[in-house]
Amino acid sequence: MELTKQYYTISEVAVIFQVNPSKIRYWETQFPHLSPKRAASGIRKYTPVDIEKIKVLVSLIQERGMTIEGAKQALNFQGKEKNPHQNIINQLTDIRDFLQGMKADLDLE
Repeated sequence: MELTKQYYTISEVAVIFQVNPSKIRYWETQFPHLSPKRAASGIRKYTPVDIEKIKVLVSLIQERGMTIEGAKQALNFQGKEKNPHQNIINQLTDIRDFLQGMKADLDLE
């Protein structure tokens, strides 16, 4: 799956993974690391990083048949195995994506 855009709508993401947008919104409430940026109008803006996070959830929940709680535990376990600085790297990546989105919004005005 080649992602060519900087931002995707929830409808586009739902089509990519063949799920209802409501399922993606529900996952956002269950997995705090999945929090797409929002335009001033409130529309969700998913980055390729967000889409990769959803890809992991689809793999755990739909392909492997895990429950939401099982997926949470699997993600927590994976986080402990990674580089101890991975959380900081993820936060900085999210900040960069947010700032790039703000710049893009300002360029449109």
